[in-house]
Amino acid sequence: MRGIEFIKELYKTPLNENEEYSIAGRVASVRRHGKITFLDIIDHTGKIQVVVDRKSLRENIFDEIKNISVGSYVSINGFYRINHRNQPEIAADSIEVLAKATLPLSPSPWKIDATDPKHGHQVFGLPSFYLANPKRAAVLKIKTDFIQGLHQYFQKHNFTLVEPPILTEKTLYSDDNAVQAKVHGENVFLTQCATFELEPLAMVYKKVYTISPAFRNEKGGSKRHLAEYTHAKAEAIKVTLDDLMLLAGESIYEGVKYMVDTNESELRLFEVDIDLESLHPNNHVRMTYDEALEIVSKKGSNTEWGSGLTRCDEIILSDYVGNKYLWVMFPPFESEGFPYKRHPKNRKLSVVADLIAPHGSGEMVGVAEKITDPEELIQNLIEKGKKKEIKRYWEYILLRLYGMPPHGGLGAAPERIIYGLLGLDHIRLTKPYPRYPDRKIATWWYDDLNPWNDNELERIIDKYDLR
Repeated sequence: MRGIEFIKELYKTPLNENEEYSIAGRVASVRRHGKITFLDIIDHTGKIQVVVDRKSLRENIFDEIKNISVGSYVSINGFYRINHRNQPEIAADSIEVLAKATLPLSPSPWKIDATDPKHGHQVFGLPSFYLANPKRAAVLKIKTDFIQGLHQYFQKHNFTLVEPPILTEKTLYSDDNAVQAKVHGENVFLTQCATFELEPLAMVYKKVYTISPAFRNEKGGSKRHLAEYTHAKAEAIKVTLDDLMLLAGESIYEGVKYMVDTNESELRLFEVDIDLESLHPNNHVRMTYDEALEIVSKKGSNTEWGSGLTRCDEIILSDYVGNKYLWVMFPPFESEGFPYKRHPKNRKLSVVADLIAPHGSGEMVGVAEKITDPEELIQNLIEKGKKKEIKRYWEYILLRLYGMPPHGGLGAAPERIIYGLLGLDHIRLTKPYPRYPDRKIATWWYDDLNPWNDNELERIIDKYDLR
């Protein structure tokens, strides 16, 4: 008997009919027809029909399987065969119930489209249960493989993976936008951006990167923002804005290409055809912030100079360039972070560029040259209203007096990229346990411990006097 680890192997690996195999998975559906019961067994890679014939099992086992609940975990030994629909199936020889699902969860994770916003209250109110939904599982695997593609790109190009801290005293923007914490009596923040730690590490390794958690005190109701997200950051010495734009474009392209190559069945669930050719850096379009503002103003935008581009602005610009990936360069300093270098010909502008995606997700990745002059950095901090907090940034400033070479970096949010590429309704679908403004971190939102009035659950609650 041959063990099968994942269900997809039953479709891709050459198998011998009438040879015995073993497979484990969860029961997604049960169909009873007299002396024969059909089970759909599922894992994150696919689904297989299992035929349970009373004649092939001991009677007590058949009765147990016949009455098994959706969600139960089973291990099956049986013979592989092709059925009359030309689909593989397993004729069960023996079945072991590894874990029963007795909770009357409704609807079951396998009966709904978990990406449909009408199921959002259920899916994100009980996230641990609905992770089993095929589309939820597919989105998470797609994102994981995109991140794996990023790792492969950076390591192939001799970047060193580093580990920046999550707890920090520094904030890139306003303190109000950061998540505050108190640790050992010290007021600190959860990191928004690892640039403060990546820059000194780049002085050591020349090229560094991290793909790690980041946090933002997100208060708005935007479908494109999360309070907790993944940040892919890279930093390198002796790079120009053009170098950084190429690095960012190549890394995103290679990450998406790897994801597409490894997720054919998952992408099929979303009926999306990702245009890799348009994502290639050679096909990106460039314009300045001033040019972009002029274009959107002619289309009726009320965005004033100095403000960030809105989603409506991004849609106008995407349409203007024929739905190509668009770099918007040299935005105003007042809307950017204080460590970013100012344009040598116009100090009101920053040496920054953001790549805007045509599929509505907005900024995919941003790049920036960084300041090496300590006085320029101090001036920027003062202009951003951080003079009173100068001690928090003093070590960072002093690096400019201890051999800090020209350098720059990029930052991308994999959740935002996958949200856009898949055309999802909300970015929360890209996280297993998303944190966003209208969803509390405490997941149990029922008033009662047993909202289903389940007898077995009620017995446990009463036994331990849990109410």
